[in-house]
Amino acid sequence: MRKAVFLWLCMGIVFCLRAELCLAQGGEDHPEKQFVCPFPDTTTDVLSLTYAQIKEDSVPVYAQPQDEASGILPVRYSRKGFMWVSLSDPRPVMVDGQGWYKINEKEYMREDKLKIGKPSGFQGVMVPQDFGKRFAWMIFHTRVSPGPGMAPIEEEDPAVVPARSLVIIHEIREVDQRKWCRIGTGVWVPYGRLAMVIPSSRPEGVEEGERWIEVNLTEQTLSAYEGDQLVFATLVSSGDESFPTIKGLFRIWAKVRIGKMSGGEDDSDRYYVEDVPWHMYFYKSYGLHTSYWHDFFGLPNSHGCVNLAPKDALWLFEWTSPKKSKGNWQEATRSDPGTWVWVHETPVAMGE
Repeated sequence: MRKAVFLWLCMGIVFCLRAELCLAQGGEDHPEKQFVCPFPDTTTDVLSLTYAQIKEDSVPVYAQPQDEASGILPVRYSRKGFMWVSLSDPRPVMVDGQGWYKINEKEYMREDKLKIGKPSGFQGVMVPQDFGKRFAWMIFHTRVSPGPGMAPIEEEDPAVVPARSLVIIHEIREVDQRKWCRIGTGVWVPYGRLAMVIPSSRPEGVEEGERWIEVNLTEQTLSAYEGDQLVFATLVSSGDESFPTIKGLFRIWAKVRIGKMSGGEDDSDRYYVEDVPWHMYFYKSYGLHTSYWHDFFGLPNSHGCVNLAPKDALWLFEWTSPKKSKGNWQEATRSDPGTWVWVHETPVAMGE
């Protein structure tokens, strides 16, 4: 069964930053069997910096790598919390066998106090103009079932759809108050294992032809539209129950190419992340931005902002307005208004 699942891959599609959504193709006898799309290219890195997490609390920071051995006091200590720094050079400076990273001008930290990050290589998809199907990403590795409400077939080599696979949703049914999605002929998966893209109509106030962004908190997906045409979709991580993302219709009021982010009320939730690229603020400090420190897209995992994988954040930053400023800070004006952002919760509907 496993071999059959992977023989149904949509062949010949290679994802890149502007990749288009693959289509469910099949012959006359098996019209829906090619239901899983290939993984996107994860090798291209759009980030110009290397990032590292501080592994311990109160780590000393020195003006020079040799200061520790010389008995010179640190210039400061790191604070307790979720702390990330950017590195001026991904290669450590070696002093008497000890590696040191430069984290800021005249600030060095021992190599063994830092954990080098591995930013997500995930990216969303461009949606063809004539594509009219619902689609979704698998959030977890999932064994398939032969029917809604049925257990997966027990066999030595069970069919498993890998996490982050992009699948076409042909049908949705509810059995015993649990939703199921058909992603191929006789192939069903629980709805709770998916993050679905559900095309929406323009919110009231958005003019015909205007660009707008939809963030569906229920699905943890983001969709970009030009008027009534869906052009791009991806996974996001919004705020969790402790730090919910604000809902409503907003405009991007400012964009920042790169900047630090910090917050938290005490040691239990304090965070500080340096040099975060591609912020798009839509309400006060709520914004869309890169998250280089996790790869949990498709699940809530933020302090209230909408987290994006680096490639998606770059694409949206370049697609959205305001656009006229070439500096680090871009503020919306009457002549260069910000792109609309609609944040809401919409559960999937039943039926075909």
